[in-house]
Amino acid sequence: MVNENPFSLMFGKTPHSIIRRETQYQSIVETFDSENPVTYAYMITGIRGSGKTVMLRELANEYAQRKGWIVLDGNSQNDLVIDLSSKLLYEGKKFKLFLDWSITVNAQFLSLQIGRGEQITNAEIVFERLLKKAADSGKRILITIDEISSNPQIKKFANFYQSMIGKNYPVFLLMTGLKNNIRALVNSDASSFLSRTPKIELPPLSELEIAREYEKTLAVSFPLAASLARLTKGYAFAYQVLGYLFFSMKATEITDDLLKKYDKYLQNNGYGVVWRELTNQEKKICFALAENQGTETKELMAKVGMRTNNFQNYRASLIEKGILMSAGYGKLVFALPRFDKYIEAMRFTSEYPNPEF
Repeated sequence: MVNENPFSLMFGKTPHSIIRRETQYQSIVETFDSENPVTYAYMITGIRGSGKTVMLRELANEYAQRKGWIVLDGNSQNDLVIDLSSKLLYEGKKFKLFLDWSITVNAQFLSLQIGRGEQITNAEIVFERLLKKAADSGKRILITIDEISSNPQIKKFANFYQSMIGKNYPVFLLMTGLKNNIRALVNSDASSFLSRTPKIELPPLSELEIAREYEKTLAVSFPLAASLARLTKGYAFAYQVLGYLFFSMKATEITDDLLKKYDKYLQNNGYGVVWRELTNQEKKICFALAENQGTETKELMAKVGMRTNNFQNYRASLIEKGILMSAGYGKLVFALPRFDKYIEAMRFTSEYPNPEF
């Protein structure tokens, strides 16, 4: 066992102990590395805590170390054309590009000065001029944007980016976002290219791979590692939390104290946000299911007082959000680890919707 904790409790931070989703990762790499890519952009999606940002950072770090690539991290809350222009100029100078070029940014105003001559104040022309210079020097550009949503900045940038691809500039784009945010963006009046951009959904991690990683990193027996893995249900954030706690507590077995701390951290740093994003009817179903996971659908419908069509809509929504999963024909269980424990605690708060449950 190593001295430094190899797990991380911070969302988005790349931990030392990581289980890469090789299929999804390599699909992106092989596409971007090809001479004639079938796509220049991907959206990485999944539930909160599924590892979207970690994969984005991994890919960004890999390409930042490659010869011939410049990686730019865009902030979706800013004017992306202005933001990325400044960053491209800064990163390009590391490769001795733009040596006598300078940019002035004042609020939402941008000005590019090329040596002692040309001055450009249109942000899109500035970015294209920088991009052309980089491309002519043999550079490929990778832009990463984390947690996109349907906001004016993303919509504006999407249209601009589409025009750059239309002009055959070697500029690649990786974005992450929750499924509902991506859907809202795609269904809005944003660039049509977003609807055609391939979406890569991150599935749960393999419990077998988690067990093997726990066995190696925590220096425990495989049966104990497998028991720990089952407690995560393949949820990437839970894998980090449980590993971190087991390591920091110098645990040798699964104890009530470990589980209490595990539950508390999941509840305070993950499940609270997930819960707030559910509708009242979805919460009602969760309360009913927490009483008996694996309940027949008919019984669950009767308990929450819903007709088939309404219930099926909420069921589909909860599965899409990663809260529920099928446990065989006509049965449902929670997909998130120990989420039923969180629901039980919520019974004693004002969130409890129906005293008849």
